[in-house]
Amino acid sequence: MTAKRPPRLLVKTLSVTFVSVAMLLAGVFVVVVLSVRDQVRQTVTVSLESGQRIFAAIESRRERELRAQAATLAENPTLKATIDTYAAEVRTSDESRRSLLLNTMANELDKVAARVEADALILADEHQITLAASGRLADRWPRGRPVATAGAKPVEIADGVIRAGGLPFRVVSVPLQLNDVSIATLYLATHLDQRYADDLEKLANARTAIISDGLIVASTLPSSAARSEFEAAAESRQPRGVVTLDGQSYAFRRLVRIGTTSFYALGSIDELSRAATSKAIQELGAIATVAVVLALVASFWLARMITEPIGRLSASLAHAGNVHDARVALALTGSSRELDALTETFNALMASVATAEEQMQAAYTGSIRALAAALDARDPYTAGHSERVSVLSVAIARALGLAPDAIEVIRLGALLHDIGKIGVPDEVLLKPGQLTPAEFDIIKQHPVAGARILRSVPFLISHIPIVELHHERPDGRGYPYGLRGDDIPMAARIVHVADAYDAITSRRAYRAARPASDALRELWRCAGTEFHAEVVGALATALPGVTSERGELITEHVHA
Repeated sequence: MTAKRPPRLLVKTLSVTFVSVAMLLAGVFVVVVLSVRDQVRQTVTVSLESGQRIFAAIESRRERELRAQAATLAENPTLKATIDTYAAEVRTSDESRRSLLLNTMANELDKVAARVEADALILADEHQITLAASGRLADRWPRGRPVATAGAKPVEIADGVIRAGGLPFRVVSVPLQLNDVSIATLYLATHLDQRYADDLEKLANARTAIISDGLIVASTLPSSAARSEFEAAAESRQPRGVVTLDGQSYAFRRLVRIGTTSFYALGSIDELSRAATSKAIQELGAIATVAVVLALVASFWLARMITEPIGRLSASLAHAGNVHDARVALALTGSSRELDALTETFNALMASVATAEEQMQAAYTGSIRALAAALDARDPYTAGHSERVSVLSVAIARALGLAPDAIEVIRLGALLHDIGKIGVPDEVLLKPGQLTPAEFDIIKQHPVAGARILRSVPFLISHIPIVELHHERPDGRGYPYGLRGDDIPMAARIVHVADAYDAITSRRAYRAARPASDALRELWRCAGTEFHAEVVGALATALPGVTSERGELITEHVHA
């Protein structure tokens, strides 16, 4: 697994600066948020107190207006006359007459109700028994039933909250008098429903909740969960406080309490603090942006002062590594004594490495040449064979346009291509006549033996493919593995052709040397089967003259 590269010094410097500034700003943000939240809590509390006063004043005014409206309605002469007639004849009249009087009273009440905004207009006798009811919720007061289903006394329901038909109503009452004698009571009832809660929210400028007998009957809270939680919290009967509803903090205050019914105003601390916090964060964000920009500019300038000289030195080192030339001296940056001292030390070190490398290369090449010379010394007929094969191989590689590094591997690998023959007995290696199959099998083992020898020498590892595979053929009939075509490395193909060319043009104990033209003709004849055609063509190109595809030689001289 590849090790993760560390970041650049410039990046680290900028990162440290940015993280430091970010942590500082984060601390400031936390302090600001907490401070804003506390201020919002106080603001909400003050707002609810102000809302309570406003609500009380408006409710008082609205109650007076309703009362005045009810008093005006109560002065309706037709309605009074109908009630007076009913009161005078109720005991002496039969059922049909009483029904007629009650219907007349209901019709007159309908006319009166059309001029008011109450949900119900109820007319009750002196015993608070319903005589007639009009309005959209009039059905909650059936004729002949008490006005208050809970059986409240008249004094208790004169002005307040009553329940009728299971629903809570806010009521305002006014007596109907005839000749200074009270003959009935007129009630204006307003249902404590969602519409009432919405109107209350507008008056109090806050969310509202109406709780009657411990249950919320109407509310402008945002969710059913919040309503349930506030309903449970309101059981404490506290007039004010802070409660958590649906995950948000709310300050609440009781606006008014009428019997078992309470009217509350609530303000979301979180909702208001978000707006205030958002505004504060926007302002701090602008300040933070300027601070970050200044910090980054300053840190970037400082980091560049430090990293630019190091970067130049690093680039010089990378260039020296890419060109693989240890003799290249790095120029002094002049930015600091420390970097110049480091550069001078590095130059001295690389000079020592260059010297050691030259000595090692000389020893390396000398060792290879000594091995080749030792091999050639065994057979006077093959003296110089390895050197010639190396020269020919290099010429072919250049004609093929191979890279310099590859050519260097081929040059030294060709010198060693027959190193495995060191292990072949003299009676086989130096035999002047035809080899037997068994003797040829021994000869065919020299590529494997040579590869085994080189594997024990680390700096010769790159030459093993040449030594081991230079007798492989494109048609797969070579040895030792029978490789085919492109499975054979290019370096081994080149040495194979150069080896064959030199063998044909060199004198042997069993035959005389043949002309270069014969050698090229033989190579072309076997191109595609024993030899790779492009390598044979490169050899022909490397020679001073030009040959045809038949191998007709223009010159007999081989390039050295």
